[in-house]
Amino acid sequence: MARILVVDDDSQAIEQTARLITTAGHEADFLLESQYLLSKLEVEIPDLLLLDVNMPEIDGVTLLKRIQANPHLKKMPIIMITGESEESLIQECFNLGAVDFVNKPIRPLELLSRIRIALKTSAYIQAIHSQKNALQRAKSFTDAILDSMKDAICVIDQQTHTILEANRVCLEHLGLPRHKVIGKTCVEVLLQKSHACLQCTGSDQDPCILQETMAQGLAFREVSTTGRDQKPQHTKIYTFPIRNETGMADRIICLERDVTKTKELENRLQHLAFHDPLTHLPNRQLFDDRLQQALAQGRRHSQIVAVMLFDLDHFKQINDTLGHHAGDLLLQEVAKRLNACIRESDTVARMGGDEFTAVLTNVTDGAHVRRVARKFLKELSRHFILENHKMTITTSIGVSLYPEDGDEMLDLLNKADKALYQAKSVGRNNVQFFSQLEPKR
Repeated sequence: MARILVVDDDSQAIEQTARLITTAGHEADFLLESQYLLSKLEVEIPDLLLLDVNMPEIDGVTLLKRIQANPHLKKMPIIMITGESEESLIQECFNLGAVDFVNKPIRPLELLSRIRIALKTSAYIQAIHSQKNALQRAKSFTDAILDSMKDAICVIDQQTHTILEANRVCLEHLGLPRHKVIGKTCVEVLLQKSHACLQCTGSDQDPCILQETMAQGLAFREVSTTGRDQKPQHTKIYTFPIRNETGMADRIICLERDVTKTKELENRLQHLAFHDPLTHLPNRQLFDDRLQQALAQGRRHSQIVAVMLFDLDHFKQINDTLGHHAGDLLLQEVAKRLNACIRESDTVARMGGDEFTAVLTNVTDGAHVRRVARKFLKELSRHFILENHKMTITTSIGVSLYPEDGDEMLDLLNKADKALYQAKSVGRNNVQFFSQLEPKR
């Protein structure tokens, strides 16, 4: 059982961390006011210190510097807790003696794993000082730790670029046996199989990451490649130097982290932020942006831009008779048909309910817009077969044109809405242009 001290100004975070520590069978102690840490350490040194970076009285990095300045505290293992991800901050913490870092919000399994590794590392380092085979045991333990990690890690000689060590995950990612990697240079490994973690062209456009590491102390790359299954893979690569007993940096650690799932989640969230979740068409926010871009292009190149508003005729009857599920299926099919009628430079969006809108760019004249509108009407008038139900729907369309009807987005949308109201008033299933509603003044 180890005694672990948690220093954090967030009482809820301390409570959560202390509960995890005690559940793992260790003794948890805590301190809310960071200015009293050094005084507390003079009384008793814990087996492990969890130190928050951002604290109001004295921040974690300042405390880390003061701890490293005290020879009695330098051997105490410290894990930094931070909500930040700046490479410069991570580099500074490692250089000041931190053994690891954990990002907020804390993930219980990650924290316990890193605590376990830090405690084992600390205990082993203390043991090897008193044993003759310290070097071999340290290497074996390091290998075990490296092989237990999910990240691909290798150690490279900074002068010769020879790979000195590689963990199990790294070898698996390379798809090469250990004897074809250890003792080989980066270039030699690349000749056997290309690998994002060890790419080094040496060109000005893509400088060698190892040279960059020696120049600035920490380097970072984000690489996107295609995996064996032809699916995109996203990798973050961190490299930082290791100093020997003389203080010279003679080795470089290269850590490769697979962030494909994280990137996919970011892309999904990005998609949801700007697209309608039912039809996957652009939503109002994205449509407004596209329309603004279209108007800017129209002004720049003296081109016509058409704004079209759609309202499905008697859509409420479908929801009332067949239910909202059938209505949702119909909206999805309507979206597909509308999207199939436009060019890549145009945009169809769902505004909400049964209302859709479109912006057409590079328009030659009003006749061009009318042809596209008739295409919309024709496509939607065809029968829909959804879950054995035969459905028929029509739409009313209102159109405004830039610059004839206005040059501002809201003005054009309002005028298209007036034209849409007229289309519904004269019998639905037709298209009306705002320019035809009122005589020119």
